[in-house]
Amino acid sequence: MTFRNRMKEPSTLMRIGPVCMALGLLSERFVHPSSHLSADFIDGMTGLLFGVSIACLLMSIRLKGRPRAGTTPRMEPGAGI
Repeated sequence: MTFRNRMKEPSTLMRIGPVCMALGLLSERFVHPSSHLSADFIDGMTGLLFGVSIACLLMSIRLKGRPRAGTTPRMEPGAGI
Protein backbone atom coordinates (compact mmCIF):
# COMPACT_ATOMS: atom_id res chain seq x y z
CA MET A 1 0.00 0.00 0.00
CA THR A 2 1.41 3.38 -0.96
CA PHE A 3 1.84 6.32 1.38
CA ARG A 4 -0.83 8.30 -0.47
CA ASN A 5 -3.43 5.54 -0.02
CA ARG A 6 -2.47 5.06 3.62
CA MET A 7 -3.01 8.76 4.35
CA LYS A 8 -6.64 8.42 3.20
CA GLU A 9 -7.42 5.89 5.94
CA PRO A 10 -8.99 7.43 9.06
CA SER A 11 -7.26 4.98 11.38
CA THR A 12 -3.81 6.07 10.15
CA LEU A 13 -4.65 9.73 10.63
CA MET A 14 -6.07 8.95 14.06
CA ARG A 15 -2.69 7.47 15.03
CA ILE A 16 -0.58 10.30 13.57
CA GLY A 17 -2.58 13.02 15.36
CA PRO A 18 -1.87 12.01 18.96
CA VAL A 19 1.78 11.26 18.13
CA CYS A 20 2.24 14.81 16.83
CA MET A 21 0.42 16.17 19.88
CA ALA A 22 2.70 14.23 22.20
CA LEU A 23 5.81 15.40 20.33
CA GLY A 24 4.59 19.00 20.54
CA LEU A 25 3.99 18.73 24.28
CA LEU A 26 7.36 17.07 24.84
CA SER A 27 9.18 19.65 22.76
CA GLU A 28 7.61 22.41 24.85
CA ARG A 29 8.79 20.73 28.01
CA PHE A 30 12.25 19.36 27.17
CA VAL A 31 13.70 21.39 24.27
CA HIS A 32 15.24 24.59 25.57
CA PRO A 33 16.69 27.47 23.55
CA SER A 34 20.43 27.21 23.05
CA SER A 35 23.02 28.81 20.84
CA HIS A 36 21.94 26.52 17.98
CA LEU A 37 18.15 26.75 18.35
CA SER A 38 16.40 30.04 19.00
CA ALA A 39 13.25 30.32 21.09
CA ASP A 40 11.28 31.45 18.03
CA PHE A 41 12.29 28.35 16.07
CA ILE A 42 11.27 26.05 18.92
CA ASP A 43 7.91 27.84 19.26
CA GLY A 44 7.39 27.51 15.51
CA MET A 45 8.12 23.79 15.50
CA THR A 46 5.84 23.25 18.49
CA GLY A 47 3.07 25.16 16.74
CA LEU A 48 3.61 23.15 13.57
CA LEU A 49 3.29 19.88 15.48
CA PHE A 50 0.09 21.07 17.19
CA GLY A 51 -1.31 22.17 13.82
CA VAL A 52 -0.52 18.84 12.17
CA SER A 53 -2.12 17.06 15.11
CA ILE A 54 -5.34 19.05 14.89
CA ALA A 55 -5.49 18.71 11.11
CA CYS A 56 -4.98 14.93 11.21
CA LEU A 57 -7.64 14.44 13.86
CA LEU A 58 -10.18 16.60 12.02
CA MET A 59 -9.44 14.87 8.70
CA SER A 60 -9.89 11.45 10.29
CA ILE A 61 -13.28 12.50 11.69
CA ARG A 62 -14.32 13.80 8.28
CA LEU A 63 -13.16 10.67 6.45
CA LYS A 64 -14.92 8.39 8.95
CA GLY A 65 -18.22 10.14 8.29
CA ARG A 66 -17.95 9.93 4.51
CA PRO A 67 -19.32 6.81 2.77
CA ARG A 68 -16.65 4.65 1.15
CA ALA A 69 -16.51 4.04 -2.59
CA GLY A 70 -18.32 0.90 -3.68
CA THR A 71 -20.72 0.78 -0.76
CA THR A 72 -24.39 1.57 -0.83
CA PRO A 73 -26.00 3.73 1.81
CA ARG A 74 -27.90 1.72 4.39
CA MET A 75 -31.64 2.28 4.54
CA GLU A 76 -32.86 3.09 8.03
CA PRO A 77 -36.10 1.37 9.10
CA GLY A 78 -39.06 3.60 8.33
CA ALA A 79 -37.10 5.97 6.09
CA GLY A 80 -38.22 6.76 2.57
CA ILE A 81 -40.86 4.92 0.55
